[in-house]
Amino acid sequence: MAEVVVLAGSGWVVSPIMRKIINDAKTYLGKDMAQELDDLETTVIPQFRFVIKAAERSPRRMELERWLWKLKAAFYDAEDLLDMHEYKLLQRKATGNISMPSTSNSRLALVSTASNLLPANRRLLRKLTELKNILVEAKNFHREFLSAGTTAAAITGPHVNSSSSTITTSLPTSKVFGRDADRDHIISFLCNPDDTNTSGERNYCTSAIVGHGGAGKTTLAQYIYNDERVVNHFDVRMWICISRKLDVHRHTAEIMESATNNNRVVHFTNLNNLQCALRGVLQESQRFLLVLDDVWFYGFQDEEEWAKLLAPLVSQQRGSQVLVTSRSGRLPAPLCCKQVFPLQNMKDTEFLALFKYHAFSGAGMREQHRSEELLDIAGRIAQKLGQSPLAAKVVGSQLSRNMTITAWKDALKSDNLGETRGSLLWSYQNLDPNIQRCFMYCSLFPKGHVFVINELVHLWVAEGFVVDSSDVNSSDQSRTVEDIARAYFREMVSACFFQPVPKSFDTSYSMHDIIHDFAETLSRGDCFRLEDCMVTEIPHTVQHLSVYVDRMGQHKQSICKLIHLRTVIFMEPVMDDANKLFHEVFCNMKKLRVLLLCFYNSRKLPQSIDEFKHLRYLNILKTSISELPGSLCTLYHLQFLRVHRDVNNLPAKICNLSKLRHLERCSPSLSFGPIAQLPVPQIPYIGKLTKLQHVLEFSVAKQIGYELQQLRDMRELRNILQINYLENVRTKDEALEAMLHNKSRLDRLELSWSYIDDLHINDNLHLEVLEGLKPPRELNDLIVTGYRSPTLVLSNCTSLECLPSSVQLIKHFRHIALRNILNLKTLPCFPGGLVSLNMMGCPLLRFISREELGQDVQHTDLMKVGNLSSTLARILEAKRGSKISKKVRDTLVFEHSSLKQLMALMDDDISAQLQTIKSAIESEREEVLLEENIIKAWLYCQEKRTKLIYSRPTENLLLLPSSIENLSLSSCNLTDGALAVCLQGLTSLKWLSIERIMNLTSFPSPQVLQRLTMLKRLYIRSCWCLRSLGGLREATSLSEVKIDSCISLELVDENGIAVMPSSIGKLSLFGCILGANFLSTDFPRLRSISITCCRSSSSFAIGHLRSLESLSLNNMPDLCFLEGLSCPHLQDIHLINVPNLTAESFSRHHAWKSLAISSSAMLSLMLSIKDFMLPEKLCFEQYDEPSITFQSSANFTSIKFLEFRDSKVMYLPSSLKNLSSLERIKFVRIPNLSSLPDFPNSIQQIEIQDCECLKRSCQAPNGENWQKIECIRWKLIEVSKPDESIAWFIHRYDKVGIAAYPKKLQPGQPVGTSAPSPTHRGLATPSLLCQVRDGVVAATTSSGEDEAAMLENWVAGNGELLISVQASIIMGLQGAVSQTALQPGQPSRDVRPTVESWYFANNKLH
Repeated sequence: MAEVVVLAGSGWVVSPIMRKIINDAKTYLGKDMAQELDDLETTVIPQFRFVIKAAERSPRRMELERWLWKLKAAFYDAEDLLDMHEYKLLQRKATGNISMPSTSNSRLALVSTASNLLPANRRLLRKLTELKNILVEAKNFHREFLSAGTTAAAITGPHVNSSSSTITTSLPTSKVFGRDADRDHIISFLCNPDDTNTSGERNYCTSAIVGHGGAGKTTLAQYIYNDERVVNHFDVRMWICISRKLDVHRHTAEIMESATNNNRVVHFTNLNNLQCALRGVLQESQRFLLVLDDVWFYGFQDEEEWAKLLAPLVSQQRGSQVLVTSRSGRLPAPLCCKQVFPLQNMKDTEFLALFKYHAFSGAGMREQHRSEELLDIAGRIAQKLGQSPLAAKVVGSQLSRNMTITAWKDALKSDNLGETRGSLLWSYQNLDPNIQRCFMYCSLFPKGHVFVINELVHLWVAEGFVVDSSDVNSSDQSRTVEDIARAYFREMVSACFFQPVPKSFDTSYSMHDIIHDFAETLSRGDCFRLEDCMVTEIPHTVQHLSVYVDRMGQHKQSICKLIHLRTVIFMEPVMDDANKLFHEVFCNMKKLRVLLLCFYNSRKLPQSIDEFKHLRYLNILKTSISELPGSLCTLYHLQFLRVHRDVNNLPAKICNLSKLRHLERCSPSLSFGPIAQLPVPQIPYIGKLTKLQHVLEFSVAKQIGYELQQLRDMRELRNILQINYLENVRTKDEALEAMLHNKSRLDRLELSWSYIDDLHINDNLHLEVLEGLKPPRELNDLIVTGYRSPTLVLSNCTSLECLPSSVQLIKHFRHIALRNILNLKTLPCFPGGLVSLNMMGCPLLRFISREELGQDVQHTDLMKVGNLSSTLARILEAKRGSKISKKVRDTLVFEHSSLKQLMALMDDDISAQLQTIKSAIESEREEVLLEENIIKAWLYCQEKRTKLIYSRPTENLLLLPSSIENLSLSSCNLTDGALAVCLQGLTSLKWLSIERIMNLTSFPSPQVLQRLTMLKRLYIRSCWCLRSLGGLREATSLSEVKIDSCISLELVDENGIAVMPSSIGKLSLFGCILGANFLSTDFPRLRSISITCCRSSSSFAIGHLRSLESLSLNNMPDLCFLEGLSCPHLQDIHLINVPNLTAESFSRHHAWKSLAISSSAMLSLMLSIKDFMLPEKLCFEQYDEPSITFQSSANFTSIKFLEFRDSKVMYLPSSLKNLSSLERIKFVRIPNLSSLPDFPNSIQQIEIQDCECLKRSCQAPNGENWQKIECIRWKLIEVSKPDESIAWFIHRYDKVGIAAYPKKLQPGQPVGTSAPSPTHRGLATPSLLCQVRDGVVAATTSSGEDEAAMLENWVAGNGELLISVQASIIMGLQGAVSQTALQPGQPSRDVRPTVESWYFANNKLH
């Protein structure tokens, strides 16, 4: 049957790709030969599918197979020669010898018949002639099969290699049919076990579901696992997939992760520690259920490994269960399987229902007779599927995409659909031939690989598997090859060749084991995975190679024979020298189209890269390469280039790569998730790269090659584009030349001017430039940054006292930010659709309820001078020079600004007190913040502010719509009653932030907070007078609480009971006073605790917190004893500057995952405990000693990961090389370390971040430490760059991205005085979203005009334009406001016509 698969795998010969090769070839041939090829194209190629099927049972099948291999070789050779001819045309274009049209069909017409007959092209002509002669041979096969009267032959299933390793999960992927009785029977056994089934000391018994591949074993197990009876009976449920090879360590880790419901990967690398941790978790369970899916058993040699895996399985009571699924009833003896459930075939009616479910999914048939006929055919097809659920799913899904009677009758004619493999082959043969090639290519990746759509798309396009719509008669010429490739993938998903991976960061997919083996069989001879160092021979026909070994030298001879190799993908780092790799291993790979490198022993890409003239795809992200050679610019076919973030300069002539579609500079990451993209260095004459699809940032300059007009022909740009330094655009015509309106695939556009305080600016010019920058109407989001002209202003508006009062004018606002509007006194009625409100630095806004009017006396005596002073002093003593002193100073800065603004409304003079506060702020001494006169001055001002607030004649409430999800209030005046009124109706509120509101003394009552049923996160910061959290215990949806610098707050009520809700999962406390019982209540969901710079009692207990996973204590000088470090789920311990902690705290501990400490004394204290074993990860953080000593002790043998962070270490011990288990070492911000000791042979990875001295000494090849790290496989050496501290993430469903500031300055550009804006993440909206931020000042030209009126007029004049303003803090702004007042009724310059022409005159932009 394997021969059949070889024939089936050749279906690409009928694809449009083959037709395109022939059509291109005809351009180079004489008239007679071109006519012959025309005949072959119209008469032979369309019959290939029939010829291949008919040959399956023909005596000449082997002859046809040999002919197909010969045809493949000729096809590839012809394609390579045509490719080389096109390369020469591209080379001539790049060097300026010819002007080349953009269309592929016309490119070949440039070469005359005479030039084709030159010696340089004779080889091409000979190869095309050979291809023609091979195609002629097909006529012989065609005539033979026609004369024999053969029809479509029976399809027989391929021989499938049963090796597999795929991913399964406990989550069902589709509806389950016909297994209710099986489910109930097995559940009855699991939930009502016979105690005689348990043996020895075990409290569990084992049962198995057995059936052939594709019978539905996993589906039934999922059905059982998620049944409500099982969920209620077992308090711990675990699911892992064994899938062929048992790996005790990996599978134990997966059991641990499943048992703890931990989304993070468990990184125990010491098996003993891991199993002890798992045993500790299971000991707390009453009964557990463990599902071992897809178990394989290879004989007695595996039984010891199985015994190790099962060793930690314990529980408090009998009745725990292990449920196994397997293709064989022969199972490992340690499982002691007492009950086997053979999986029987489904009933005919149930099987038919399953097939119909997939075959008719999404089908809408209007014709009754057609529906009845298809149902009849469906019944007959189902009878031929051999009761295989996988076959029903695959065949049914395939037929659902072609609801025609003819197609279904053709399927009915297939003989061997009853075998799963036969049904797969039938479904495969019904795929488009181009999709078939893409499917086979996936066998390059290992079994169990998680496929990310975009990564596959780029590879398929580079390999030439995808037909460009511009090269064929396509009805949709607007689709790119990437769009078509994604459609290919969707077809395969629809045909059930891929299945989604649940809970992945982005939608990712895996492949069923049988389907993966099927792909391997189809691609045999074309694709090869080099996974075993013992492999001595690679088939000479291999076109595509993936590499998993760590050294290529021993495979050099085999690889050098692969002269037709088109693909090399390194999946893991190789240790070979980069130059040797290119000169010795890659020397014969002249036909490479895809090259993905992975090594960390060279900073330079070899010059010889230019020998790969066919190269389309080059990925060097997982390398240490930071320098690219100029020869790279001669790879004229290159379509995809991905480089490391350390590549700060691109070759000067990279603009010559006219076929480049994707140029990505990325930040490498070992964690799963989307790749973080960064802006690429500026490219002169980037306008030549007309096919480029992504340019995150384009900076306009006045030099030739950097003008805005470079963007004119780049119509393929998509997703996000940020244009900087628009002040360098001198005329409206220059702006028009960018032709932004033609960039229809852009989702988000940011236009940025880089200054805000230059007084010599022509505002008329800016209006003209803005008018010329016509954005495409397809935009979702538009951001204008640093624009000078009078537009929308909600930041630093010194004269703005109110917002438009009409709801109609602001009804489309969904996100509103009001920041530092010092004179804002009133707010409008907010619109019903408002989602978020951010209000900061509006000191004249005073919110108070009616009941509180006139109660200033009751609220003035909030604190005594001594109490506040002593409290601040205690907290500051926790750590001198730490963040706490900075936060106190920052709070006084905001307070000084607010009080200064309020002083004009007060009856009393507070100027002297403000001067005292100002002096303290400007002082560099921390002690001055504690001086009594400073606190006394602030309290005096606070008293006068309180009097001002409560003396209002009428109430003033902050009334918000119930649609609010995010609310942030900072540095404004809000009383307890006003906060209660504000919150009581916010039933959609998810996130609440309260900062620097000094009038707040208590949170609302339980009656108010229990209504906040959606509230998830609460952040309270620097509310110095806040004493009580009120009824917070009733906010039962709250999962995360962060309290920062609330020095008066009591975390327990009057009865000494903790006030946090039981639902809390994450608690963070900073700069607070902690009582002894603040954690006394049981918090069943509390997973993470972080306490920093707090004063506390000498001890507190965490042992009752059974779900606690992470504990971080930082700068805790009072703590002496910590009870409960043996919590069963506790994994991560962070003990930084906790100097008085005693050894007794560690007397009862269990195996942790990681430990961070800050002193050698703490380490010695722990090692003094008998049998203390360090975890696999040890981190030294804020370690102030110059050296570290590792004692010669067995305690260190467990360390796999060693990290040094934010420390003053100068020397590492030579004994480091004795840590025989050490695999990974990391250095983060260790400025004094420049020399490294010898490392143990076990080390696999080194990371260096923000360590300049160490980075220089580790540079290849002459760095002082290079020889010590040269043999380490993974080397990640980076320095974070301020201008790239936040990466742009391009995500399928989040088209907005994240902007990073500050920007780079142009040569000679003066440094502005604006502070960096906070990072803001916008939301995609149906209408145009315009964000104006970073230094937009309304009063630059019409400062005397009432700003509220101007805002009202502007919005009114622009209809339903949706505007969300995120204004940022502007510091040091001087002289930008004109002092010329306008006369009453005098109009200011009207910007509405410009705005209207910009937004609406161009095709009604919306």
